[in-house]
Amino acid sequence: MKRSSGGQIQSVAPGSLWERAGLRSGDIVLAVNGHPLRDVIDFQFYSADYELSLVVRRSDGPERELRMERQFSDALGIEFTAPTFDGLRLCRNRCEFCFVQQMPKGLRQTLYLRDDDLRYSFLYGNFVTLTNWTEDDWQRVAEQRLSPLYVSVHATDCALRARLLGLTEVPDVLEQVERLGDMGIEVHAQLVVVPGLNDGAVLERSVEDLAKLYPTVQSVGVVPVGITRYQCRDIRTMTAPEAQTILAWAEPVLSLIHISEPTRPY
Repeated sequence: MKRSSGGQIQSVAPGSLWERAGLRSGDIVLAVNGHPLRDVIDFQFYSADYELSLVVRRSDGPERELRMERQFSDALGIEFTAPTFDGLRLCRNRCEFCFVQQMPKGLRQTLYLRDDDLRYSFLYGNFVTLTNWTEDDWQRVAEQRLSPLYVSVHATDCALRARLLGLTEVPDVLEQVERLGDMGIEVHAQLVVVPGLNDGAVLERSVEDLAKLYPTVQSVGVVPVGITRYQCRDIRTMTAPEAQTILAWAEPVLSLIHISEPTRPY
């Protein structure tokens, strides 16, 4: 079994299975049933069994193993200090319109973190770009059925998408979404529209390409780019006529696209 930094417990619900097993605030859960834990998703997934074996480390003692039996009616009743135990996967893109890059200096450091972590997409609906996925990520999503996911597409044309993301090349996002669909994963897509780059015919094609992937693609959000006075790139916001043109085009198109409420397995 690989070593794991584990997750530190923030609180344990009184009377819960975990309290009865002896877990307490401050304990670090390293593994469940032989699986090292990367985050709360792993904890939830590998705890969905009748017989559980937890490897726990206490601040005032060595590692110990706790064994227990769980009924599916038993609530988890445990909160961790952070949802990810191995850090946060940061964004490696260099989008000209990145809102984090448009923030003033001197704010708290956490506001400058640019996440591109599939786990935050599943847990909180954060948008990811799929540009930093490894084969292990794909296998994990398939095994744990992490659905739905929220994907920033911006454009379905590979060359233009690479330009929008500030990269030299990117994977074909349509192929990636199709692969997610083959796994039974639903996707909510987002297109941040930058005037003169991915609007007009490009926008129409992107929406059409994504609509063809229904029911994998459950919704497509068309979002006008936002600009702050701190941005220093050569981009601009939409004019009122440009926005009205998109709305006039989108209204009849959206009436033909099925939109459903996102569902979560956990």
